[in-house]
Amino acid sequence: MIRTVVVDDDYRVAAIHAAYLAKVAGFEAVAQVHSAAAAIEAVDRLRPDLLLLDLYLPDEHGLDVVARLRREDHPEVDVIVITAAKDADSVRAAMQHGALHYLLKPFSFAALRDKLLSYAQMRSRLDTLRTADQRGVDRVYGALRTSDAAAKGTSDYTLAAVEQLLTGCDGDLSASEIAARTGMSRATAQRYLTHLHDLGRVAIRLRYGASGRPEHRYHWAATANS
Repeated sequence: MIRTVVVDDDYRVAAIHAAYLAKVAGFEAVAQVHSAAAAIEAVDRLRPDLLLLDLYLPDEHGLDVVARLRREDHPEVDVIVITAAKDADSVRAAMQHGALHYLLKPFSFAALRDKLLSYAQMRSRLDTLRTADQRGVDRVYGALRTSDAAAKGTSDYTLAAVEQLLTGCDGDLSASEIAARTGMSRATAQRYLTHLHDLGRVAIRLRYGASGRPEHRYHWAATANS
């Protein structure tokens, strides 16, 4: 699981963002905090993978929090900025401090989901990168820019159905088996499985039969990103 700390000075907003996060497979909110000091303490204590970070905090600006985390001796953590700040200086400073996404309030669940999925895809590609050639590096960075294209032609309902089927299965399933259990065509099932594999959510096992042609078997592997 990608362990995430939600940082927002508004308790209600933080709870909404945490609820959104909980709906995205592979993510969990390990804390909701409401100040810069609490954010830094949570990073030190919980060692999360990701901060969803508001910029307007009561005791310190969010970008100063990021600067402290980078400059001082704190655990490494990725940052997605969530803010109402629309000025170019804030956007530029967030990029300079290494924020991976900059999401403007107010936003929909789908907007946050797309940012989280592209971040998860980036982590998955980075985890499989051994020796960095230019193509491999471009794939890692490209994940942060292509979430919408990767998800084109998919629906939340169907994607959730495939995810639920795989997470509830003790073993692995073929595209044909998933199609039969969900009522979709094999081609549709294959498209969703390919999308989930690209995101690092599912793993593939090859099973060889009498014909000698391997069958692709899929099992849930979201925890591989933890």
